[in-house]
Amino acid sequence: MTNTQMEKYTAGFGLSLVVTSLLNAVILVVKELSAPVMSMMKAALGHHWTTHGVILITVFVILGFIFSSIKLETRWDSQKMLKYIIWAVIISGIIIAGFFLPQLKIAGVVQY
Repeated sequence: MTNTQMEKYTAGFGLSLVVTSLLNAVILVVKELSAPVMSMMKAALGHHWTTHGVILITVFVILGFIFSSIKLETRWDSQKMLKYIIWAVIISGIIIAGFFLPQLKIAGVVQY
């Protein structure tokens, strides 16, 4: 795989993907642990998942344009961005799985 220079929007929205992926895991854990947060999210748009999705899409788009304007493409190449994206997805997956796995054991779904 070769390192290639990225276009400004590719770099900006790539970094936005990294942040949004991690934010997704944090929001999920916070709303599941906090009844007031869950209630607020349900009340905001009718269902907590709808509010969750709207927050993430909004953050992704706003950060994408902000990051695109700070010339990341001059400092990062495609391999560096790919590594950040892969690690963000892995870390987010571990956070989410780490949160739900003990709950599955309590519910008797997982036997280990």
